[in-house]
Amino acid sequence: MRQKRGNPVRQIGEEDPPSSQTSAYPGVGLAKVVVYKRKSGKKRGSSRATRRLIDVEGRASKAVHRVSKAVNRGVGTYLDKRDKSARKRRDGALVDSYENASVGAAEAIANSSPVLTDIAKALNTRRLRKRIRKSLRGIPVIG
Repeated sequence: MRQKRGNPVRQIGEEDPPSSQTSAYPGVGLAKVVVYKRKSGKKRGSSRATRRLIDVEGRASKAVHRVSKAVNRGVGTYLDKRDKSARKRRDGALVDSYENASVGAAEAIANSSPVLTDIAKALNTRRLRKRIRKSLRGIPVIG
């Protein structure tokens, strides 16, 4: 068996045997386990395609986070308006439900509007721009 390079390290729970079990010849009949730690080499970089996917994933997760925060704010606004309507008059929450829901939905949409920009930035690549230019060359110009 080939011996690996590295620093030998003893395993946990591996002590020297008691003196009653040792023979006249040290090391005879005893199995010794040696574990070597391997040094990790230089971390390899990622390929261009992988870096691109990481960038797109980061921007997409940012957009999803923005939408979830916007929906949370919209629902919070709806609940606040509903409670206020309920305090003002009897059956106020039911009577004003459509108005309260529209205010909450409007706030959710307003807060999530930059998501379209986030998605456009994530998909804006040199390859896609070249593809768009190439497809536009085939369309005849009128005028």
